[in-house]
Amino acid sequence: MQERSFEQAEHLHRRGARRLLAIRWMIRRNIRKLSGGDTRPLLATIAPDATLTFPGDNSWSGQFRHPVADREPHPTHIGRSEIERFLDRVVEHGVQMEVEDILVNGPPWNTRVAAIVHDWVPGDGGDRYANRAVLTARAVWGRIHAMEDFEDTERVAAYDRLIGLEPVPRPDAARA
Repeated sequence: MQERSFEQAEHLHRRGARRLLAIRWMIRRNIRKLSGGDTRPLLATIAPDATLTFPGDNSWSGQFRHPVADREPHPTHIGRSEIERFLDRVVEHGVQMEVEDILVNGPPWNTRVAAIVHDWVPGDGGDRYANRAVLTARAVWGRIHAMEDFEDTERVAAYDRLIGLEPVPRPDAARA
């Protein structure tokens, strides 16, 4: 009886390991495709009601609504169409990303992922923008339902200024 339980456990472990490898492969491919200007593979994995939380006072976070400084995530982009516009902007600016590491945890109905990436915008005399980020996602049966980025927002704001953009004013700033 114990031998059979061990074989079952070993089979489940191998199946789980293959799933994790497949998830890591897909994330690397999607980020590589995004860096090459193709948003389709990533968009195909995003649920219609997915959210993206992008931090800081910058034009990227304020594209649709401002993040709220709180302990809970407050999405700045809601729904696939807003996330698609964000990704189109990434492509438009020529943002490149390279994956350093990918961490995956959880069962297929509650998968959590964190990808550590280097992101930059190349320029003639060197990078116009360079940063490091942790991109997190929560997926249910292969569909991304929530994404949250963690990166140096001062660098994002500096890039905005470099290209002549100002952060979108916060609604509460008008009252001050």
